[in-house]
Amino acid sequence: MTRFTVLSSCFILGLSLLWANPRCLKLKPAIQEATERHISTDYPVHYNIATAEKESSCQWKESADGHGSIGYFQLTPKFLDKELRPLFPDYTKPYSKDHFHAFAYYLNTLIQSNPTPQLWIVYQRYNGGDWVVRECKRARSWKWERCRQFCRRGEVCVKKEGTECVQLRSACEINYEYSFLIHKYAKKYRKGEDGRWRYW
Repeated sequence: MTRFTVLSSCFILGLSLLWANPRCLKLKPAIQEATERHISTDYPVHYNIATAEKESSCQWKESADGHGSIGYFQLTPKFLDKELRPLFPDYTKPYSKDHFHAFAYYLNTLIQSNPTPQLWIVYQRYNGGDWVVRECKRARSWKWERCRQFCRRGEVCVKKEGTECVQLRSACEINYEYSFLIHKYAKKYRKGEDGRWRYW
């Protein structure tokens, strides 16, 4: 029975790697190095690889959201430049390791200021700011389902052509879907357990 379990686990791991984005696998060493330096050596790096996949399909790009988000992690200089530029001057340049370090550093500021150990809230804050914290406090819960019930936000422009918005989506839908998708995508890059870190 043990042999069957081991073989099944190896088979499932192999299948998950087939589903993994090859571009994301190439970025893994840089993501892991930055994560270990700025967050922790035992941090579950698969969530950060999943973030690059969700944000950019692990391709360097400029966003079409009109805010000038840039890179694999869609960092937004408009909001983050004062904090990140002095420490990582090349974080907006393609193929610069500064981009990976700026992401990990910023994510760690969210981890350190998170009101609960659950990482789903960290990734939602990364995507949409502190709205989720307010919603959870109103819900008197840190559970995703309860917090989602207390989400009352408007629509946001997710795609612009020139100065005109061509696609709107519910901010609640985008933000609560984000943490769910990070967890889902991370399964493809997972190498072990999360240890002391808790996602949900």
